Amino acid sequence: MDPVRYTPAGIPALNLTLKHNSEQIEANLKRTINCELNAKIMGNNALIPVKIGDRIKTKGFIGNKSAKSNQLIFHINFIEYL
Repeated sequence: MDPVRYTPAGIPALNLTLKHNSEQIEANLKRTINCELNAKIMGNNALIPVKIGDRIKTKGFIGNKSAKSNQLIFHINFIEYL
């Protein structure tokens, strides 16, 4: 996890990597899911103290990392501790 930074407009921003582990059903078969997803939090939510290993629930959307990039990143707009 990177430290909180501030955009030129003064908006807090935090880049982090989410790790997800679960079991899902696909085509009536159990599938184990283990993945990592690059994510970004903008605004006041970026100031919520999150530590490596914290269990959190997030909501957001997948979009381009930046206007000039085709790389995808998960933009978090809701975060909750579990």
